[in-house]
Amino acid sequence: MELYLEEFLKADTQSKAGDCARAFQAAFEAARTAGEPCTLFLPKNSELHIYKDYCPVREYHTSNTDSTEFPKKTFGLLLEDLKDFTLEGQDAQLIFHGDMCAVGVVRSENIALKNFSWDFASPTTSQITVKSHTATTVTFEAAKGCTFAVENNRVKWTCGTSPYTGQPYYVQYNNHKSWSTVGYDPKSGIQRRRLFSEFPFQRIRRIEPISAKSFKILYFGFTPRVWQKDGMVAQLCASKKRPTAGAFFWESQNISVIGVTAHYMHGFGWLTQMCKDVTFSGCRFVPDDEGRYCTSYADLIHVSGAGGKILIENCEFSHAHDDPINIHGTFTRLEKRLDEHTAVLSYVHKQQGGFPQFHVGDEVVFYKRDTLGPLNDKEEIYTVTYAGAPGEDGNNLKSMTVRFDKVLPKALTDTVGGEPRYVAENVTYTPEVTIRDCVFRHIPTRGILCTTRKKVVIERNFFDNIAMACIFISNDSNDWYESGPVRDMTICNNEFYIRESGQKEWKDTPAVYVHPVVKGGKLPKTPVHQNITIEKNVIHLFHDKAFVIESVDGLTIRHNTIIKENPIKKSVYSIHGCTRVDSDLE
Repeated sequence: MELYLEEFLKADTQSKAGDCARAFQAAFEAARTAGEPCTLFLPKNSELHIYKDYCPVREYHTSNTDSTEFPKKTFGLLLEDLKDFTLEGQDAQLIFHGDMCAVGVVRSENIALKNFSWDFASPTTSQITVKSHTATTVTFEAAKGCTFAVENNRVKWTCGTSPYTGQPYYVQYNNHKSWSTVGYDPKSGIQRRRLFSEFPFQRIRRIEPISAKSFKILYFGFTPRVWQKDGMVAQLCASKKRPTAGAFFWESQNISVIGVTAHYMHGFGWLTQMCKDVTFSGCRFVPDDEGRYCTSYADLIHVSGAGGKILIENCEFSHAHDDPINIHGTFTRLEKRLDEHTAVLSYVHKQQGGFPQFHVGDEVVFYKRDTLGPLNDKEEIYTVTYAGAPGEDGNNLKSMTVRFDKVLPKALTDTVGGEPRYVAENVTYTPEVTIRDCVFRHIPTRGILCTTRKKVVIERNFFDNIAMACIFISNDSNDWYESGPVRDMTICNNEFYIRESGQKEWKDTPAVYVHPVVKGGKLPKTPVHQNITIEKNVIHLFHDKAFVIESVDGLTIRHNTIIKENPIKKSVYSIHGCTRVDSDLE
């Protein structure tokens, strides 16, 4: 069945300013009730505006965000309970107005999103560029869409105005509520975080408006050094809180995203949560052509609990404020053994909670937090026979009551450092991963994070100006609780440029960094990861190392080309706590 958005736009007589929000919702509802496969066609090469006022609002919890504090989310496009549906964009561009999650796909199956792009008319990241400076002053110019006014010696930023109420959607002041500012130097291509002492709105004596696009800051003492350079760009966002994901897939399967470009995402990034079989092909996460340099104020593609296969190919990633790709499971901590078969498991990190982590029939393995070794030194499978979701059956938003088919040993109540010792991983939601033929540029953190027990291939990718490790393999039972022992990973035929960014948050910034995070911080005696092969890569080494590898059994490093672009005297690799090592490194 074919549907055309134009027909729903004509039927909408209530919306203002060309607002397409109601028309999209009506089209999705028509597809949901059609009883047959549907394709919704957008007008070719069109520009479609979506205002926040009449977009759907849902109470959905999203991983790696402050969701329990901000449970309600606004969605620009929301596909719920759909099956066999294609959104064919025909090169349309969607323009969002207001702070919202751009796209949501929930409880759906066989979904394709194809051939469209999106941007925000007024992004919630405010961007300013140094136009001129002296020792004590800087003149900044705001990017297109970044609207401000100088009030009471503060810069007031507003994100769009509602055509229905006349009120701004989003208001911030000065640096926004942020824990870092991201600076970008277009000449060097380096994008990195700037911490509190280097904020552009720090030690202000006076702010003077110059025009609708520019203002001058007069500082007490000297101008922060980073802004003593014309052309430097500061990106300001409210990074202390993540109220929503930028786009969201949940409890869905067989989703394809093909030829989609995201110029900006409000919030965390494109989150795939507890889904199966997801593909991103030919997608671009890049700034628009208007001189704005932020695509997301956190990650770009983030996968928190997935099954089946994750394929990311022929995609371009740039100018995020956090990791372009992060794929992991979630360790939940065993807080209490209620009886021989039942336990209370909890989310620990403050930005996890609210959504179910287990389903009846899921398979679970228990691990020790201080070694990341399995219970009884073997990865015994426990099958879920009952799962009480967060917020239901007496659970709070951080806890789940889970019953298993086998007797839970009393050792699971052990403690370490005064905290519960054991964590559980849902191994049913650990995917096979392929990341190939992608480009990663201008990133202040890592390029790819990936921890899963299934087969992983990372091949033919290009990395440049990544401020931390290009590829990071962790498995974390103490900080973020992002889970996944690696059992079969190949990193091959990639090209890395390892440059000095000046950012000192991480000690090691190599091409490949393997570093499990355990309770207590000591490297375990028994390796955490297994069977990692790093071969036929080209590493242009301007500083630091090519490889820093810890805690791997079955490590192969061979046929890599390491080009020392600077005279680096120290060793270009570091290997600790590994067994069965096959390496041709000198």
